[in-house]
Amino acid sequence: MTPSDHSSYSATEVTQANNGDDSTPATPITNRLATLPILFDSLQLDALPQHEQQLIAQIDACLPQTQCGLCDHPDGCLPYATAIVTQQEPVNKCVPGGQPVTDAIAQLMGQETLPVTPSKWPTDLTSGRPREVRAIIREADCIGCTKCIPACPVDAIVGTGKHMHTIFTDLCTGCELCLPPCPVDCIDLVEIEHTPTAEERVQEQAHLRQRYHTHLDRVTEQLADRTHAKPVISMVEAKLGNATNQSIDIGEDEAKHTIAAAKLRTKIKKLEKQLAVRDNPKKQTELAALQLELAELTASVE
Repeated sequence: MTPSDHSSYSATEVTQANNGDDSTPATPITNRLATLPILFDSLQLDALPQHEQQLIAQIDACLPQTQCGLCDHPDGCLPYATAIVTQQEPVNKCVPGGQPVTDAIAQLMGQETLPVTPSKWPTDLTSGRPREVRAIIREADCIGCTKCIPACPVDAIVGTGKHMHTIFTDLCTGCELCLPPCPVDCIDLVEIEHTPTAEERVQEQAHLRQRYHTHLDRVTEQLADRTHAKPVISMVEAKLGNATNQSIDIGEDEAKHTIAAAKLRTKIKKLEKQLAVRDNPKKQTELAALQLELAELTASVE
């Protein structure tokens, strides 16, 4: 099957999947936009005309539900789908979906397709999408800081404070959102072979979407619960927390340097991820300055 075959099939598949009936014309698919997490209240979908709601739901069903934010919508796939319909956002910004998803969205919008925003990963010749990746924690290097856990939009990471964490690769979407928060750079990305059928992909995306919504609902409950214990927030706290039966000789200056270095690495990772998608001279200059600052900080404590 060629990429062009995928684009045509994807739009048809989305319509049928949302209708629940492959023999009747498309009908409003409001169920997909019902009982959404509070995060999406700002989209005001209920106030939109019915045909726009239907189109948003169809586009959302096209999107891979990685919630990666590479489309410049950090809140996920649904806000991007909404922006395409209500703000004429370009249809070619879904990096993990590749050209097939761009083509399918263009078809739904009745537009000419556009070249997709390129991915840093090579294109899979079978699917026409970028090769899929999964995150893996180098458990020997993990300090149990818990920062990666809330960053995962589908709750694929398990672990508790001061204990090493694990990523369920079957649930990981390769969104890379767990990389920037990690203060010790112990998360790697590996390419995988993943070529689901069209039906399997629809099922996977529906499952990931539900996991994301469950994640958002739980976070909302935690924010409302003032008794909810906050997680360990820095590498220094993680080191101190691990010292249950032993003392750690860490001075005030070392603690400050450790925290400062962790913050710089987080900023650098975010900029590198953004620049991998699209070039930006201003961000490139900012990246170079941060890298120099980190190098100087590292040299000062060696």
